[in-house]
Amino acid sequence: AELRLWVYSGDIRNHLPTPDYILTKTKLSGETTIVFEIAELIKDFIEIKFDGDYDTLIQSMWAKYRIERTYEDDIDNSLSTTSYSQYNIAFRGYGENGDGINPELSLDLLMSNRVIYKKCGELTSFPLYVKSPDGVIDVEYYQGSTALTSEEYIDSTGRYSIAQSMALNPSLDAVTTIDKTASQNSSSDSSILVSQVPRDADKAIYTKYDGTTGEIPIVCVEECKNISHKVSFLNKFGVMQDIWFTAKRTDSMSSAREQYKRTKLDTSNGITYSKSAHQNVYLENQGKEKLTMNTGFIDESYNEVIKQLLVSEYVFIQDKTRRSPTNFSEYLAVPLTIASSDVGIKTRRNDKLIEYTLEFEADSDFIQSVR
Repeated sequence: AELRLWVYSGDIRNHLPTPDYILTKTKLSGETTIVFEIAELIKDFIEIKFDGDYDTLIQSMWAKYRIERTYEDDIDNSLSTTSYSQYNIAFRGYGENGDGINPELSLDLLMSNRVIYKKCGELTSFPLYVKSPDGVIDVEYYQGSTALTSEEYIDSTGRYSIAQSMALNPSLDAVTTIDKTASQNSSSDSSILVSQVPRDADKAIYTKYDGTTGEIPIVCVEECKNISHKVSFLNKFGVMQDIWFTAKRTDSMSSAREQYKRTKLDTSNGITYSKSAHQNVYLENQGKEKLTMNTGFIDESYNEVIKQLLVSEYVFIQDKTRRSPTNFSEYLAVPLTIASSDVGIKTRRNDKLIEYTLEFEADSDFIQSVR
Protein backbone atom coordinates (compact mmCIF):
# COMPACT_ATOMS: atom_id res chain seq x y z
CA ALA A 1 0.00 0.00 0.00
CA GLU A 2 1.16 3.53 -0.74
CA LEU A 3 0.05 6.62 1.15
CA ARG A 4 0.55 10.13 -0.24
CA LEU A 5 0.18 13.00 2.21
CA TRP A 6 -0.28 16.74 1.61
CA VAL A 7 -0.30 19.31 4.45
CA TYR A 8 -1.17 22.86 3.43
CA SER A 9 -3.18 26.01 4.14
CA GLY A 10 -5.53 28.18 2.10
CA ASP A 11 -8.16 26.75 -0.24
CA ILE A 12 -8.99 23.13 0.57
CA ARG A 13 -8.66 22.01 -3.07
CA ASN A 14 -5.58 24.06 -3.84
CA HIS A 15 -2.65 21.88 -2.82
CA LEU A 16 0.58 21.29 -4.73
CA PRO A 17 0.63 18.34 -7.15
CA THR A 18 3.64 16.83 -5.38
CA PRO A 19 2.83 15.40 -1.93
CA ASP A 20 4.87 16.32 1.14
CA TYR A 21 5.29 12.64 2.03
CA ILE A 22 5.06 9.33 0.18
CA LEU A 23 4.90 6.27 2.45
CA THR A 24 5.05 2.72 1.13
CA LYS A 25 4.45 -0.43 3.18
CA THR A 26 4.01 -4.13 2.42
CA LYS A 27 1.89 -6.45 4.52
CA LEU A 28 4.05 -8.85 6.48
CA SER A 29 3.41 -12.57 6.32
CA GLY A 30 0.90 -13.50 8.98
CA GLU A 31 -0.24 -9.90 9.42
CA THR A 32 -3.70 -8.67 8.45
CA THR A 33 -3.20 -4.93 8.88
CA ILE A 34 -0.92 -2.22 7.55
CA VAL A 35 -0.59 0.82 9.80
CA PHE A 36 0.37 4.31 8.65
CA GLU A 37 1.24 6.68 11.50
CA ILE A 38 0.86 10.18 10.07
CA ALA A 39 0.08 12.30 13.14
CA GLU A 40 3.69 13.31 13.80
CA LEU A 41 4.27 14.06 10.11
CA ILE A 42 1.30 16.43 10.06
CA LYS A 43 2.30 18.02 13.36
CA ASP A 44 5.57 19.26 11.85
CA PHE A 45 3.59 21.54 9.52
CA ILE A 46 1.22 23.09 12.06
CA GLU A 47 2.83 26.25 13.41
CA ILE A 48 0.70 28.14 15.92
CA LYS A 49 0.59 31.89 15.27
CA PHE A 50 -1.03 34.03 17.97
CA ASP A 51 -0.35 37.63 18.95
CA GLY A 52 -3.32 38.14 21.26
CA ASP A 53 -5.91 38.59 18.51
CA TYR A 54 -8.21 35.56 18.26
CA ASP A 55 -9.54 36.74 14.90
CA THR A 56 -6.13 36.18 13.26
CA LEU A 57 -5.17 33.08 15.26
CA ILE A 58 -3.70 30.28 13.12
CA GLN A 59 -4.00 26.85 14.75
CA SER A 60 -4.91 24.39 11.99
CA MET A 61 -3.87 23.15 8.54
CA TRP A 62 -5.36 21.04 5.79
CA ALA A 63 -4.20 17.44 5.54
CA LYS A 64 -5.12 15.31 2.53
CA TYR A 65 -4.07 11.72 2.15
CA ARG A 66 -4.49 9.32 -0.76
CA ILE A 67 -4.05 5.59 -0.29
CA GLU A 68 -3.44 3.23 -3.19
CA ARG A 69 -3.95 -0.42 -2.31
CA THR A 70 -2.63 -3.35 -4.28
CA TYR A 71 -3.81 -6.82 -3.32
CA GLU A 72 -3.40 -10.31 -4.72
CA ASP A 73 -6.37 -12.53 -5.47
CA ASP A 74 -6.36 -15.72 -3.39
CA ILE A 75 -7.46 -17.87 -6.34
CA ASP A 76 -5.62 -16.82 -9.51
CA ASN A 77 -2.91 -14.58 -7.91
CA SER A 78 -3.93 -11.65 -10.12
CA LEU A 79 -3.17 -8.12 -8.86
CA SER A 80 -5.78 -5.39 -8.42
CA THR A 81 -5.34 -1.76 -7.39
CA THR A 82 -7.85 0.54 -5.71
CA SER A 83 -7.42 4.01 -4.24
CA TYR A 84 -9.06 6.21 -1.64
CA SER A 85 -8.49 9.87 -0.76
CA GLN A 86 -9.62 11.98 2.17
CA TYR A 87 -9.48 15.69 3.03
CA ASN A 88 -8.95 16.46 6.71
CA ILE A 89 -8.45 19.38 9.04
CA ALA A 90 -5.50 18.96 11.38
CA PHE A 91 -4.86 20.45 14.83
CA ARG A 92 -2.01 19.97 17.28
CA GLY A 93 -4.34 18.02 19.55
CA TYR A 94 -3.63 14.75 21.31
CA GLY A 95 -5.27 11.82 23.01
CA GLU A 96 -4.21 10.64 26.44
CA ASN A 97 -2.75 7.19 27.04
CA GLY A 98 -6.05 5.75 28.22
CA ASP A 99 -7.93 6.98 25.14
CA GLY A 100 -6.59 4.25 22.84
CA ILE A 101 -5.96 4.43 19.09
CA ASN A 102 -7.50 7.29 17.10
CA PRO A 103 -9.34 8.95 19.99
CA GLU A 104 -12.27 11.15 19.06
CA LEU A 105 -12.12 14.42 20.91
CA SER A 106 -15.02 16.68 21.85
CA LEU A 107 -17.73 17.46 19.31
CA ASP A 108 -19.04 20.53 21.12
CA LEU A 109 -16.93 22.17 23.84
CA LEU A 110 -13.24 22.23 22.99
CA MET A 111 -12.21 22.51 26.63
CA SER A 112 -12.25 20.14 29.61
CA ASN A 113 -13.60 22.49 32.31
CA ARG A 114 -17.34 22.81 32.82
CA VAL A 115 -17.24 26.25 34.40
CA ILE A 116 -15.37 29.37 33.27
CA TYR A 117 -13.54 31.65 35.71
CA LYS A 118 -12.55 35.10 34.55
CA LYS A 119 -11.73 38.56 35.85
CA CYS A 120 -14.82 40.75 36.16
CA GLY A 121 -15.25 43.15 33.26
CA GLU A 122 -12.80 41.30 30.99
CA LEU A 123 -13.32 39.24 27.85
CA THR A 124 -12.24 35.61 27.80
CA SER A 125 -12.35 32.82 25.23
CA PHE A 126 -14.88 29.99 24.85
CA PRO A 127 -13.62 27.45 22.25
CA LEU A 128 -16.36 25.54 20.41
CA TYR A 129 -16.64 22.94 17.65
CA VAL A 130 -19.23 24.29 15.20
CA LYS A 131 -19.50 21.70 12.42
CA SER A 132 -22.62 19.74 11.53
CA PRO A 133 -24.04 17.30 12.32
CA ASP A 134 -22.43 17.09 15.77
CA GLY A 135 -21.18 20.58 16.61
CA VAL A 136 -22.63 23.66 18.25
CA ILE A 137 -25.09 25.73 16.21
CA ASP A 138 -25.93 28.50 18.69
CA VAL A 139 -24.60 30.11 21.89
CA GLU A 140 -26.53 32.54 24.07
CA TYR A 141 -24.92 34.52 26.88
CA TYR A 142 -26.92 35.64 29.92
CA GLN A 143 -26.59 37.88 32.94
CA GLY A 144 -29.08 36.34 35.31
CA SER A 145 -32.24 35.91 33.24
CA THR A 146 -31.34 38.70 30.83
CA ALA A 147 -30.03 37.63 27.42
CA LEU A 148 -26.92 39.63 26.47
CA THR A 149 -25.84 38.29 23.08
CA SER A 150 -26.52 35.34 20.81
CA GLU A 151 -24.23 33.78 18.21
CA GLU A 152 -25.54 31.43 15.51
CA TYR A 153 -23.34 29.26 13.31
CA ILE A 154 -24.43 28.00 9.89
CA ASP A 155 -22.50 25.11 8.38
CA SER A 156 -22.69 22.96 5.26
CA THR A 157 -19.63 20.76 5.73
CA GLY A 158 -19.07 17.06 6.19
CA ARG A 159 -18.99 14.82 9.23
CA TYR A 160 -16.30 14.93 11.86
CA SER A 161 -14.26 11.76 11.99
CA ILE A 162 -10.74 10.72 12.92
CA ALA A 163 -10.26 6.99 12.35
CA GLN A 164 -10.42 5.71 8.77
CA SER A 165 -10.05 2.15 7.42
CA MET A 166 -9.71 0.89 3.84
CA ALA A 167 -9.86 -2.66 2.43
CA LEU A 168 -6.58 -4.26 1.40
CA ASN A 169 -8.11 -7.64 0.66
CA PRO A 170 -11.87 -7.05 0.52
CA SER A 171 -12.68 -10.27 2.33
CA LEU A 172 -10.02 -10.21 5.05
CA ASP A 173 -7.52 -7.42 5.46
CA ALA A 174 -7.54 -3.68 6.04
CA VAL A 175 -5.26 -0.70 5.81
CA THR A 176 -5.73 1.48 8.88
CA THR A 177 -4.53 5.07 9.16
CA ILE A 178 -3.69 6.26 12.66
CA ASP A 179 -4.11 10.02 12.70
CA LYS A 180 -4.81 11.56 16.07
CA THR A 181 -5.07 15.07 14.60
CA ALA A 182 -7.38 14.67 11.61
CA SER A 183 -11.08 15.25 11.26
CA GLN A 184 -13.15 15.54 8.11
CA ASN A 185 -14.29 19.04 7.21
CA SER A 186 -14.44 21.33 4.20
CA SER A 187 -13.27 24.59 5.77
CA SER A 188 -10.16 24.79 7.91
CA ASP A 189 -10.64 27.91 10.01
CA SER A 190 -14.44 27.63 10.32
CA SER A 191 -14.39 24.23 12.01
CA ILE A 192 -13.90 25.86 15.41
CA LEU A 193 -14.94 29.14 16.93
CA VAL A 194 -13.19 30.91 19.78
CA SER A 195 -16.18 32.86 21.05
CA GLN A 196 -15.54 35.93 23.19
CA VAL A 197 -17.52 35.78 26.44
CA PRO A 198 -19.22 39.15 27.11
CA ARG A 199 -17.83 41.08 30.07
CA ASP A 200 -21.00 40.85 32.20
CA ALA A 201 -22.13 37.31 31.31
CA ASP A 202 -22.61 34.79 34.12
CA LYS A 203 -23.67 31.79 32.02
CA ALA A 204 -23.59 30.48 28.47
CA ILE A 205 -26.22 28.16 26.97
CA TYR A 206 -25.18 26.34 23.80
CA THR A 207 -27.33 24.34 21.39
CA LYS A 208 -26.04 21.50 19.20
CA TYR A 209 -27.28 20.51 15.74
CA ASP A 210 -29.27 17.64 17.23
CA GLY A 211 -31.21 20.06 19.45
CA THR A 212 -29.57 19.14 22.75
CA THR A 213 -28.38 21.99 24.96
CA GLY A 214 -25.76 22.55 27.62
CA GLU A 215 -25.04 25.26 30.16
CA ILE A 216 -21.67 26.62 31.27
CA PRO A 217 -21.59 28.82 34.40
CA ILE A 218 -19.30 31.86 34.14
CA VAL A 219 -17.79 33.00 37.44
CA CYS A 220 -16.63 36.60 37.67
CA VAL A 221 -13.70 37.13 40.05
CA GLU A 222 -13.29 40.62 41.49
CA GLU A 223 -9.80 42.00 41.96
CA CYS A 224 -8.85 42.80 45.55
CA LYS A 225 -5.20 43.58 46.23
CA ASN A 226 -3.95 41.26 43.48
CA ILE A 227 -3.89 42.04 39.76
CA SER A 228 -5.38 39.31 37.54
CA HIS A 229 -3.41 37.89 34.62
CA LYS A 230 -4.75 36.01 31.59
CA VAL A 231 -2.75 33.08 30.24
CA SER A 232 -3.63 31.54 26.87
CA PHE A 233 -2.41 28.06 25.96
CA LEU A 234 -2.94 25.32 23.39
CA ASN A 235 -5.05 22.62 25.04
CA LYS A 236 -5.47 18.90 24.28
CA PHE A 237 -8.02 19.65 21.57
CA GLY A 238 -5.41 21.67 19.67
CA VAL A 239 -7.13 25.03 20.21
CA MET A 240 -6.26 28.12 22.22
CA GLN A 241 -7.88 28.42 25.65
CA ASP A 242 -7.67 31.05 28.40
CA ILE A 243 -7.05 30.54 32.11
CA TRP A 244 -7.04 33.41 34.60
CA PHE A 245 -4.60 33.69 37.51
CA THR A 246 -6.44 35.97 39.93
CA ALA A 247 -4.40 35.63 43.12
CA LYS A 248 -0.81 36.37 44.14
CA ARG A 249 1.96 36.90 41.58
CA THR A 250 5.68 37.19 42.32
CA ASP A 251 8.46 37.98 39.85
CA SER A 252 12.11 36.97 39.92
CA MET A 253 15.13 36.88 37.65
CA SER A 254 18.12 34.60 37.23
CA SER A 255 21.39 35.26 35.44
CA ALA A 256 24.06 33.11 33.81
CA ARG A 257 27.60 34.25 33.06
CA GLU A 258 30.66 32.85 31.37
CA GLN A 259 33.78 34.90 32.03
CA TYR A 260 37.57 34.93 32.25
CA LYS A 261 40.17 37.06 34.02
CA ARG A 262 42.33 39.32 31.92
CA THR A 263 45.52 41.07 32.86
CA LYS A 264 45.26 44.67 34.04
CA LEU A 265 48.96 45.40 33.71
CA ASP A 266 49.95 48.41 31.62
CA THR A 267 53.55 48.17 30.39
CA SER A 268 53.46 51.13 28.00
CA ASN A 269 55.10 53.39 30.58
CA GLY A 270 56.69 51.27 33.21
CA ILE A 271 54.59 48.63 34.93
CA THR A 272 51.34 49.75 36.47
CA TYR A 273 47.61 49.01 36.36
CA SER A 274 44.35 50.92 36.67
CA LYS A 275 42.53 50.50 39.94
CA SER A 276 39.21 51.23 38.13
CA ALA A 277 39.55 48.70 35.28
CA HIS A 278 37.56 45.45 35.34
CA GLN A 279 39.60 42.28 35.57
CA ASN A 280 36.67 39.99 34.64
CA VAL A 281 35.61 39.92 30.97
CA TYR A 282 32.31 38.29 29.98
CA LEU A 283 32.12 35.83 27.10
CA GLU A 284 28.41 35.31 27.80
CA ASN A 285 26.10 37.30 30.05
CA GLN A 286 22.37 36.62 29.99
CA GLY A 287 19.30 36.78 32.20
CA LYS A 288 15.93 35.06 32.37
CA GLU A 289 12.77 36.44 33.95
CA LYS A 290 10.46 34.19 35.95
CA LEU A 291 7.01 34.65 37.45
CA THR A 292 4.98 32.61 39.89
CA MET A 293 1.19 32.96 39.80
CA ASN A 294 -1.75 31.53 41.72
CA THR A 295 -5.12 30.69 40.18
CA GLY A 296 -7.20 31.57 43.20
CA PHE A 297 -9.98 29.13 44.14
CA ILE A 298 -11.32 27.23 41.13
CA ASP A 299 -13.65 24.36 40.27
CA GLU A 300 -12.38 20.78 40.37
CA SER A 301 -12.96 20.43 36.61
CA TYR A 302 -9.98 22.77 36.17
CA ASN A 303 -7.71 19.88 37.22
CA GLU A 304 -7.74 18.74 33.60
CA VAL A 305 -6.99 22.28 32.44
CA ILE A 306 -3.94 22.43 34.73
CA LYS A 307 -2.69 19.09 33.38
CA GLN A 308 -3.03 20.30 29.80
CA LEU A 309 -1.32 23.59 30.65
CA LEU A 310 1.66 21.73 32.14
CA VAL A 311 2.29 19.82 28.89
CA SER A 312 1.29 22.59 26.48
CA GLU A 313 3.89 23.57 23.88
CA TYR A 314 2.35 27.01 23.32
CA VAL A 315 1.73 29.26 26.33
CA PHE A 316 1.20 33.05 26.30
CA ILE A 317 0.51 35.76 28.86
CA GLN A 318 -1.45 38.91 28.14
CA ASP A 319 0.84 41.96 28.37
CA LYS A 320 -1.30 44.97 29.25
CA THR A 321 1.50 47.42 28.47
CA ARG A 322 1.52 46.52 24.75
CA ARG A 323 -1.09 46.01 22.04
CA SER A 324 -1.58 43.28 19.45
CA PRO A 325 -0.18 44.44 16.08
CA THR A 326 -3.19 42.98 14.24
CA ASN A 327 -5.91 44.29 16.57
CA PHE A 328 -5.19 47.36 18.67
CA SER A 329 -8.16 46.60 20.94
CA GLU A 330 -6.41 43.41 22.13
CA TYR A 331 -3.33 43.17 24.34
CA LEU A 332 -0.14 41.55 23.07
CA ALA A 333 0.36 37.83 23.75
CA VAL A 334 3.89 37.21 25.07
CA PRO A 335 5.24 33.63 24.96
CA LEU A 336 6.06 31.77 28.18
CA THR A 337 7.35 28.34 29.08
CA ILE A 338 6.14 26.28 32.03
CA ALA A 339 8.86 26.01 34.67
CA SER A 340 6.79 23.90 37.09
CA SER A 341 7.39 20.20 36.50
CA ASP A 342 5.85 18.53 39.55
CA VAL A 343 2.37 19.67 40.58
CA GLY A 344 0.09 17.79 42.96
CA ILE A 345 -3.49 17.41 41.69
CA LYS A 346 -6.05 18.57 44.25
CA THR A 347 -9.59 17.40 44.97
CA ARG A 348 -12.43 18.77 47.07
CA ARG A 349 -12.46 15.57 49.12
CA ASN A 350 -8.81 15.89 50.14
CA ASP A 351 -8.15 19.61 49.90
CA LYS A 352 -11.61 21.22 50.32
CA LEU A 353 -10.64 24.35 48.35
CA ILE A 354 -8.74 23.96 45.08
CA GLU A 355 -6.09 26.42 43.91
CA TYR A 356 -2.79 26.06 42.07
CA THR A 357 0.50 27.93 42.12
CA LEU A 358 2.55 27.57 38.93
CA GLU A 359 5.95 28.89 37.94
CA PHE A 360 6.53 30.29 34.45
CA GLU A 361 9.65 31.43 32.64
CA ALA A 362 9.94 34.01 29.89
CA ASP A 363 10.41 32.30 26.54
CA SER A 364 12.90 34.96 25.44
CA ASP A 365 16.17 35.97 27.06
CA PHE A 366 16.28 39.20 29.07
CA ILE A 367 19.00 40.60 26.81
CA GLN A 368 17.71 40.46 23.23
CA SER A 369 19.36 37.47 21.55
CA VAL A 370 17.24 36.98 18.41
CA ARG A 371 19.49 35.93 15.54
